Amino acid sequence: MNSNFLKNLQLSLSLSFILLIASSAAALLSIKGLVENQDLVGHTEKVLRSLENVMSSLKDAENGQRGYVITSDQRFLAPYLKSKTELPDLLASLKEITSDNPIQEKNWIELNTIINSRTGILDRNLDRKLKNQSVSLQDMLNGQLEMDKCKFLIDNMTQIEETLFKSRSQEAKQSATYTSILIFVFTIISLLSALIFYRKIRSDFKMREELKNELLTKDYETSESILAIEDIAIKIAKGNYSDRIKRDDLGILSKISVSLNLMAESLETSFNKINDDEWMQKGLAIINDKLVGNKNIKEIAGESLNYLIEYGQCNNGAIYIYNEGKLELKASYGKEEYMKNSFDEGEGIIGQVFTSKKLKLIENLTEENYGLSFSGGKIKLDSLLIIPITYEKNTVGVIELGSTSKFNEIDLSFHDCASTTIGAAIISASFRKHNQNLLEQTQAQTEELQSQHTELEALNFELEVQTQKLQASEEELKVQQEELMESNQELEERSKLLEEKNQLIIDRNIVIQEKAEELALSTKYKSEFLANMSHELRTPLNSILLLSRLTAENLEGNLNEDQIESAKVIQSSGNGLLALIDEILDLSKIEAGKMDMHYEVAALKTVVDELSGMFNPIVNQKNISLVFTIDEHADTIGTDITRLGQILKNLLSNAIKFTSEGKVSLHISEKDNQISFNVTDTGIGISKDKQKLIFEAFQQEDGSTRRKFGGTGLGLSISRELVKLLGGFITLESEPGKGSTFIVTLPKFTTQQATILVEDNNKIEEQKEAISPPDYSNIVTTIPADVADDRLNISPNDKVILIVEDDIFFAKTLITYANKENYKAIVVVRGDLALPAALEYKPSAILLDIQLPVMDGWMVMDALKANTKTRHIPVHIMSSLQAKKESLLKGAVDFIDKPFAFEQLGSIFTKIENALNKDPKKVLIVEENPQHATALSYYLSNFNISTEIKNSVADSAKALQEQDVDCVILDMGISDSKTFETLEIIRKNKGLENLPIIVFTGKNISKIEEQKIKKYADTIVVKTANTYQRILDEVGLFLHLVSEDSTEKSEKTLRKLGVLSEVIKNKTVLIADDDVRNIFAISKVLEKYQMNMISAIDGKEALIKLENNPNIDVVLMDIMMPQMDGYETIQAIRKNAKYAKLPIIAVTSKAMMGDREKCIKAGASDYISKPVDLDQLLSLLRVWLYQN
Repeated sequence: MNSNFLKNLQLSLSLSFILLIASSAAALLSIKGLVENQDLVGHTEKVLRSLENVMSSLKDAENGQRGYVITSDQRFLAPYLKSKTELPDLLASLKEITSDNPIQEKNWIELNTIINSRTGILDRNLDRKLKNQSVSLQDMLNGQLEMDKCKFLIDNMTQIEETLFKSRSQEAKQSATYTSILIFVFTIISLLSALIFYRKIRSDFKMREELKNELLTKDYETSESILAIEDIAIKIAKGNYSDRIKRDDLGILSKISVSLNLMAESLETSFNKINDDEWMQKGLAIINDKLVGNKNIKEIAGESLNYLIEYGQCNNGAIYIYNEGKLELKASYGKEEYMKNSFDEGEGIIGQVFTSKKLKLIENLTEENYGLSFSGGKIKLDSLLIIPITYEKNTVGVIELGSTSKFNEIDLSFHDCASTTIGAAIISASFRKHNQNLLEQTQAQTEELQSQHTELEALNFELEVQTQKLQASEEELKVQQEELMESNQELEERSKLLEEKNQLIIDRNIVIQEKAEELALSTKYKSEFLANMSHELRTPLNSILLLSRLTAENLEGNLNEDQIESAKVIQSSGNGLLALIDEILDLSKIEAGKMDMHYEVAALKTVVDELSGMFNPIVNQKNISLVFTIDEHADTIGTDITRLGQILKNLLSNAIKFTSEGKVSLHISEKDNQISFNVTDTGIGISKDKQKLIFEAFQQEDGSTRRKFGGTGLGLSISRELVKLLGGFITLESEPGKGSTFIVTLPKFTTQQATILVEDNNKIEEQKEAISPPDYSNIVTTIPADVADDRLNISPNDKVILIVEDDIFFAKTLITYANKENYKAIVVVRGDLALPAALEYKPSAILLDIQLPVMDGWMVMDALKANTKTRHIPVHIMSSLQAKKESLLKGAVDFIDKPFAFEQLGSIFTKIENALNKDPKKVLIVEENPQHATALSYYLSNFNISTEIKNSVADSAKALQEQDVDCVILDMGISDSKTFETLEIIRKNKGLENLPIIVFTGKNISKIEEQKIKKYADTIVVKTANTYQRILDEVGLFLHLVSEDSTEKSEKTLRKLGVLSEVIKNKTVLIADDDVRNIFAISKVLEKYQMNMISAIDGKEALIKLENNPNIDVVLMDIMMPQMDGYETIQAIRKNAKYAKLPIIAVTSKAMMGDREKCIKAGASDYISKPVDLDQLLSLLRVWLYQN
């Protein structure tokens, strides 16, 4: 029996497994086919939906267009525009999902063509409507025809898809049915076999035992569920509505637990709402009670805010009340220092809430500013609530509340309702205040009326008295009338006399007017006379100065010392005469009101330094003392510094001239925003009756032919007028034999200088002080022992670095690292040994400490830069002193702060390598004149210096930012304002603060101008015959250029430069001048340089000579000539195309303003003033003849 039981068991299990495998395989194949059929059905449904969407969109477009055409209402265009946007996407989607069906793909192409045609008709009809043109019936019919085609084609495609849908659905149903039947059959067979054999094995007793155990478990679970339900019910009865039954395994009791939870939740909500309503109503009642009474707006705002913060448990807040177009802060709590006192409508969140009349809640604040400070620390606000204060739809203010917790709905409702109550109280207070004002006005008016009534009674009484008096005086008037008739006759006679006198006055006014016109004409003639005389005087002066200088130079060596001295006296006298002419012209400009003032802010010490340098040599010769003093409060002045210098020079020169013993002093003081300049001397003094006379032109205290002191008498006259132009005045205190004191008083800042930025100037002064030359007080007294270095192991091709350092341990570290970087190191521990070592070993770079024995680092730096053989060596200064700016300005390529980590040595040697390997150097030339720039560029290129030329401020600033530039050469031919603008732009750009700048100028600049330029620039070079060599020296100093020792290269460079230096040799110059003396003088000078001369005495002859001599290379054109002046001649030359590039240099006096601009406008290439400066003339000729 046991054997049969085992066989039955094995058989049943084997059969079950076979049936299970077979059914699973069959089911898998059926399900796979079912899924494929379902996918095909879904694809068909997607195509149908896409067709429906295309048709729907097309209909929307048609309906929208038709609606707009019929009604002209823009709202109908919305569906049309939407459909027009959607159609391309819908068609693209349809094309994608029908690409697997060739028939449908063909239909899509036809459909796309028809739809494009239909939308084109719609667009044309709409365009006609927009242009107010009528849409014809034929157009509508054509559109309808295209629409019918679309409908037909879409219906055809839909029918194809529906047919596919039906067939695929049918196949899917059949597959599903087959799969279900198959699974069902196999399942039934499997279950039947399993059950049959299972029942044979299992016994009924075991089944009953399991049932019993299950019943016991269910009984236990039911008991537990009843206890849980009972516990929750008790809690609800006690008023605790927040607990819930959380078990999900209660069986049949689960429905009871769900109902019980819903009941608890409902009760909790109801009671919470009752509590919230009670809290809000209580709060509103309290705030209403607090606002009752005759309180003003500030009291209402303060009490309201305090209560809202206390009751609403907020942390800070503010109330803004609207008044006269602004929201004004009336009450605040916490963070008062961050709260604005007022807001405009719409300004910030406060203004926006006021304008919108809507409450605004801001949560999750993260900014640090949203916080509160207490003695124990700080807390951060989490939420900010801004509520408009409204009353009868009008906004009267805004409440701002901050809290560390979030505001819930009941908080928002309470504050919203409270704001309405506050608004009503504010309106009531406003009405009370308005009524109070009206009552006070009414009382005042009543009192005034009472007073007026009393006055009227008094007036009535007076009128009665006056009436009686009038009656008495009426009789007197009758008598007076008779007397007046007699007087009238006398007045008529006087009237005739007045008319005669008036006519006489008119006649005299006409005479005065004629005199004024004559005076104006006289002034005009005077100006023209001075201009002409200036030209006439300058013309012979030109010859005197040129020939006297040529003679004094004694180039041929055939003059003795007396003759040379005589030539120098002639030249000195000519310069004196030139200064006199300039003084006369200055006086003329002042009288004509054409003297230009250029205001700037400058340090008074700078003005004094220039005067001291000028007059100290003179007073030393006369054995008198010259003293300058400045009060500590007098530091700067805003005025025309050039004119101020001219005034003080006149006064000081007069004081020194009239003082034979004693002293001359200049004391500068400040009081009441006025600067006083007191020039005092111990000279001969001036009598009272002559003190006004000396300020007149051409007048002196002693004007006799036997006077002791010379002079023109123009200095004081010009000084007085210049002081007036500067907004000040000049006074004189003097007694004969006791000396004189001239007091010039000027405003500290003249009103015309409003555009000057004093602050910027102060910054410049501070910068100037910050980078003033260091004092040489860094000499160390202790001299350490020498350090062993590599000086005995140097080969010809080794890279050598010189270390000047008194710290022997640090020096050894530098040697170790230098060797690591393939450098041979030479160490000197004393400053005085640095230059000899540099000359002997010719190092590639120098590491220099500042604090050294014998000579400090600054002295060493000066010595290295002063020696032509060492000035090019890059110096890296190392020091613990904060002297980076001083180091760079003295010529160092880098400054390294001590102490520094060992790892930083790598970056130091990297900088050394970069400085050595950066070749060629690049220089930016900023020059408006291309010929000048090209000549300078060519010259520098011969010394392996790359150049970049820019003609404007904007281009130069851009080049500095975008390109690697080592130095800037700025031409001062640009207007002064542009020059300083360029300098300031360069210095303000990050990374360009220490860029070397060389200012290149063709004009003589004063000490004041030089001081101003040196605030920005490193050096100034004045254009002369040897200018380019000077510029090369300066560039070489800044860029650390190495001098070439190669003879072959030097000869090659000299050959190239010989072309530049001899550029004027054998060139032909046409000199057009009506004064043969000028022609002679200039010819004598230029013949020394082997130039060929052709002369003309007027413009017409110049044109003839130019036509007859095509080999002329350059023209020197005088402006004032007979028959045809220089302007007309230049214009005539330029009209001929072949002379378009012929260099023409205009030569004229600088008597009239704007001469240079007129010359350039007429066509001149360049300009030079009389008397001609030889160096400047040679420089101009070399520049303009360079290209030929």
